[in-house]
Amino acid sequence: MRPSLPSLGLSAALLLTSGCERLQDDLVFVYGRLERRDGSSVTDGVVPYARTAHFEPRGETNVEYVMPEFIHSGESVTDGYGDFFLETRYGDVQSANSPDPDLHQPFRFRAQWRDETGAGVFASFIFQDDVELPTLRIWDSQLVVTPGAEGSVVSFGAVPPLPVPPLTGEYAMTSDDQQNVIPDLPTTPEPALFIVEGDQPLFRVWAASSGWVANRFVLEDFARPAIMLRAHSLGAFMFFPLGGKHSPLVFRVDWRTEEVPLPPAGLRPVSRGASCEPSPPRGACPWTDGKLERVALGLKPVDGLTLTLEEPRSLRHVVVRGAEGSFSGFVVEGSLDAEQWTRLGVLRNFAKDYVPPPLNRRGPRAYNEQTQWDSPFDGRFSWAHGPHFLEGPLESVGPVRHVRLRPVSFDHAGEAQVAGEIRALGELSVFD
Repeated sequence: MRPSLPSLGLSAALLLTSGCERLQDDLVFVYGRLERRDGSSVTDGVVPYARTAHFEPRGETNVEYVMPEFIHSGESVTDGYGDFFLETRYGDVQSANSPDPDLHQPFRFRAQWRDETGAGVFASFIFQDDVELPTLRIWDSQLVVTPGAEGSVVSFGAVPPLPVPPLTGEYAMTSDDQQNVIPDLPTTPEPALFIVEGDQPLFRVWAASSGWVANRFVLEDFARPAIMLRAHSLGAFMFFPLGGKHSPLVFRVDWRTEEVPLPPAGLRPVSRGASCEPSPPRGACPWTDGKLERVALGLKPVDGLTLTLEEPRSLRHVVVRGAEGSFSGFVVEGSLDAEQWTRLGVLRNFAKDYVPPPLNRRGPRAYNEQTQWDSPFDGRFSWAHGPHFLEGPLESVGPVRHVRLRPVSFDHAGEAQVAGEIRALGELSVFD
């Protein structure tokens, strides 16, 4: 049985006896618990925690969130029950940039842990006073890779369960469409499948299903591909410490599995080394060089990228890696003379029937934007902003020498409309 947390009561008792508001040097505690994938306690686990260098925007609209800078604040070691606590000053939790304490702006904190397999979990959160985090449990993904006729078959189990309030807290409340007050439940995790090459993302599938096949085109000729899963949940709990002000806890819990190696495919695209337009001021085209680093297409977004192959080829597949910009997908076109173009295929960021996560309420959506770069283990994690990875077959139209990638949006009928821009791209590969 998990023990009570007497420090929470002691902190509240000090407030009661002091009879005054929190002072800047008062201690504030964040409690948490670590569990392995089977639910057993993590004993003697080291939990590093950090704080953002800048406070969060509050009450502002049209905010462009940027990659945060986390500053290491300390470490906590779990006890025999898997419990840990983070200690900080009240004055370090929120910026006192206003004489009105209700207008203070919070800093964001992060607590993390990773097991010996490489699987990890972290929580990034904002709060005001003593709070308790959702239990941080490693995802029991049961991730395995098996050979298949069309490529490696990736199988896995259920996503992590929804975070639930600890005994010391409760759900924050919201209202439904009929204005009934209801619990504001955390968002449901969706599995995102990542193929990585070292520390670079090679491909991503959002809302992936078990049994997904990593075909040869996706793996290309990268030497050491591996697969992992990621998922996250956004939520808010409320705490009411005795003698103190209530404290909301707004959080993102983010999971990543261990990485499982994939057999390399050894498939070189016919576009490798092809020239491109727009072209860089010097050197070879950075989007056909077999490297995964994202490169901007220029100072301003562009409405397409054109490759010129060494000789005409009959193409059958395309892979787009690490695309960023304003688009819902791409139209791929081919030409012999760069004058007359024929559509070869259409790629979508998401499947036609995909329904995005329910982040319509202002709070979760804003916090999702703020925290998309928070992972201490991996890169950006955002279904909306990408970077996007797409692949698909191309229609057989005969040999083409020029390949054009046009960013598009889609109308209600699902038809592609030219209305997009590409800002950056990792790699564009076509195969015959």
